[in-house]
Amino acid sequence: MADATGSIALKDQDEDLIDHSKIDRVEIPWKARYEFLKSHGYLLRPRYRPDWKPSWPPSKRNPEYRYEDATLPLHSKRLDAHRVSDGRPVFLKLTLGSSPEIEIARILASPTLKDDPRNHCVPFLDILEDPVLPDGVILVLPLLRMIDRPPPATIQEFVSLIDQTLELTGMDCALDNIMMDARALYPEGWHPQAYLRTPDFKKILAPRAIREVERVSYYLVDFGLSTHRQSLTLGLAGQEDAPELSEKISYDPYKLDVYILGMAYKRFFESIYRDADFECLQPLTDFMTPTDPTARPTARAAYDYFKNLISKLPDEEFTKRLVSHAGETTSERIWNDIEHTIWTRWLSRWTRKRAAQPLT
Repeated sequence: MADATGSIALKDQDEDLIDHSKIDRVEIPWKARYEFLKSHGYLLRPRYRPDWKPSWPPSKRNPEYRYEDATLPLHSKRLDAHRVSDGRPVFLKLTLGSSPEIEIARILASPTLKDDPRNHCVPFLDILEDPVLPDGVILVLPLLRMIDRPPPATIQEFVSLIDQTLELTGMDCALDNIMMDARALYPEGWHPQAYLRTPDFKKILAPRAIREVERVSYYLVDFGLSTHRQSLTLGLAGQEDAPELSEKISYDPYKLDVYILGMAYKRFFESIYRDADFECLQPLTDFMTPTDPTARPTARAAYDYFKNLISKLPDEEFTKRLVSHAGETTSERIWNDIEHTIWTRWLSRWTRKRAAQPLT
C-alpha cells in the first residue's frame, strides 16, 4: 500500500506492527551480502551495515516517514546501492544462474550490442555470483523510474517513448517492463524505495517537466521470459494476456513482441489520458495488435508505419497538451493551458536544455 512518501509497506499488516528498528527477515540476506558487495565496488545503504543502529529515538512512532534508514525494501529480491567509483545509484536484482535473463544480459553487454544506438534494452553494469544463495546471481542495473513518474505531457513526448522502445523489442515488453532514465528530471536524485523523496529523505520531490530537458531515455527491462534466436516458443507466462499464449501450440515470439508492445502503449495512454487525445496514434496500436498473429506486422514494419504516421501529423498535434481522463477543474484547466502555451510558444526557444546523460 502506497503512503505519502511514495514507499510501499513490506508486509500486508498494520504499520504499527512493523518494528523498523530491526532488520526484517527478508533483509537478512542483503545484510549478509554487505561486505561482498562493498568488495566489488557497491555500497548498500546504512541500514545494511554490520554495525547499523537506528538513527531515531526508541520512542519515535512511524520513523519510516522521517528517517531514511527506517525505509524497508519494496521487494525481497531487489535492492538499491551506490557504485563506489562514482557514487552513482544502482539497482541490484537477485536471480538464478539458470534464468534466461543471464544469457540475455551477457549478449546485451557485448560491445556490438552495447554501443548500438538502436539498443534500448537496459544496460547491465555488472553480473556477480551471489555469496548467499546457491546458483544465485546479482545483476547490477541502472536505477530507473516508472514511465508515469512523471508521464509525457504532450504527444511529442509520447512519440519519443514509442520511437525508442519500438526500435528494438524484447519478449514480455509489457507496460511495467518499460522504464525511463529520469536523472535529468530529478537533479537531486530520488530515494529508490520511496520515489517521492530525495535520497536523504529530507524533501518531497518535484520533477522537472520532460519538455525542459533535451531527451529522456526509455528502456526495456526484465528479460526473464526472453528468448534468443528462437523462431517458435511455448508458454503462458507474461504480464499481457496475448491470444496465442499456449503451453502446447508453439507461436512466434517476435509477433508476440509486437502485440505486447502495442498493448503497452494503448494501456499506458488509456490509464492516464482522455481517449480523444490518443486518436492520432490509435492507428499504430490497431496495426500492432490484431488477434491473429499472422496478421501482425514485423517490428521493423511497425516502426516504419509509426514513422510514416507521425510524419503526417501537424505541428499543433505534437505540442497539444495531454489531459488526464480524471479531468480538471475550470481553474486548473485555465492555469495548465496558460502554462503550457507560454512554454511551447516562447520559453522553450530560450531555455537552455540539459541533455540526459547516457547510461554507461
